[in-house]
Amino acid sequence: MNKNIVFKRKIYQKILDWKNSPIRNSALLIEGARRVGKSTIVEEFAKNEFPGNYIMVDFRTESDDFKDIFNDTKDLNAFFRKFFLMQNKVLKEGGLIIFDEVQFCPKARESIKDFVSDGRYFYIETGSLISIKENTKSIMIPSEERRIEMFPMDFEEYLWASEGNEAFALLKDAILKKERTPQAIHEQYLEKFRTYMLVGGMPKVVSIFLMTNSFKLADEEKLDILKLYRDDLRKHDNKYGTICGLIFDSIPSQLSKPNKRFVIRSVKGRKRYSQLSKSINDLCEFKIINRVSNISSLEQPISLSSREDRFKLYFCDTGLLISTLVRASNEKMNEVYLKFIQGKKSLNMGAIFESMAVQQLVMNDRHIYYHTFELSNKNDNKVRRYELDLVMEVDFKVEVAEIKSSKNYTTSSLDHLKAKYPQLKIKRYVFGVKNMAFDSDKTTLPIYLILFL
Repeated sequence: MNKNIVFKRKIYQKILDWKNSPIRNSALLIEGARRVGKSTIVEEFAKNEFPGNYIMVDFRTESDDFKDIFNDTKDLNAFFRKFFLMQNKVLKEGGLIIFDEVQFCPKARESIKDFVSDGRYFYIETGSLISIKENTKSIMIPSEERRIEMFPMDFEEYLWASEGNEAFALLKDAILKKERTPQAIHEQYLEKFRTYMLVGGMPKVVSIFLMTNSFKLADEEKLDILKLYRDDLRKHDNKYGTICGLIFDSIPSQLSKPNKRFVIRSVKGRKRYSQLSKSINDLCEFKIINRVSNISSLEQPISLSSREDRFKLYFCDTGLLISTLVRASNEKMNEVYLKFIQGKKSLNMGAIFESMAVQQLVMNDRHIYYHTFELSNKNDNKVRRYELDLVMEVDFKVEVAEIKSSKNYTTSSLDHLKAKYPQLKIKRYVFGVKNMAFDSDKTTLPIYLILFL
């Protein structure tokens, strides 16, 4: 059970691109929430790309004496003599030094400028965002850092781990060629995606599930991660007077409401966005949540009409959301999970599907919004309100999507969009449990293909 499985991750190629760049003027900082696999992928990268010529420093466990050597890096020859002696290893020029959990030694991060200018070695830093912010107030952040974010495993990475092949990517060609997937294959992938939603994308949770096939054991690990997050947030709130923990805990109930919008007044003692803004911004910085803001118009660029005080909040990992919802339900976990995999109504399916859609898009560098609009009905002159679940700009074009968790649904928001914005060319999608369907008005795609949008 303690075996550390190393999964193939998409971020590996980004790290490799940094290493192979002809311009060596930066260290690489990999940021992300706790337990997304930062240390594991960096060590795997070092073993493959710098065999026998790397040092991984874990600042969580290093002594204060070792950390003290970073207080004086003016003479780098003297510094490296001490560094290698205390690590009991010497690197050849061109080797890699990893500062794992660099937030526990702020001076090491501040010294990156000198190390990069020196040019002898490559440097990678990793850090959990909630701790990085906490421990950088007294130092000068080096401009010689290239930052990339790491997220939980997306559906494609989960399939690489569970099936060991890359057949799923073939479905991307089917979208481009507008070829309907055979129904049997569609049903198979839909079941796999439902399983992925239940397990989530945290690497250790995935590892436990693949080794044991036990949702119960996977769920226990997810609850441990949630406890870890809540402990971190409590410490942060106590120090800075924020209410990150309170907001985080309110997200599942907020998503259970019909429109899923975060209602500010539902947070105890708060009536205005200004009273929550710092806490919400901190949660977003920590990558513990995903935020989707409302936009008031679909005129480009859509980001200019974003409204800070209207938004939806989601967990960074839908598997964590499901574990929270199951604990709050009156049903037994096994019964809930079985119903979910079979596609039967279980928990709040709409909230779960929408959360997963947001998660997959955020993981693939999409900036997402939602949009509400009103339209007068010609028959009775009544004004009706419509909402688009997801709005984004892709290749300078506006794309909108509705997320559906059942086979029986309407798409009134998409259908009335032309009447509201007759001057705009907008690409429209429906993502849900149905197979592919292509027509002139909108494209219907299975929810498991949303990461290819």
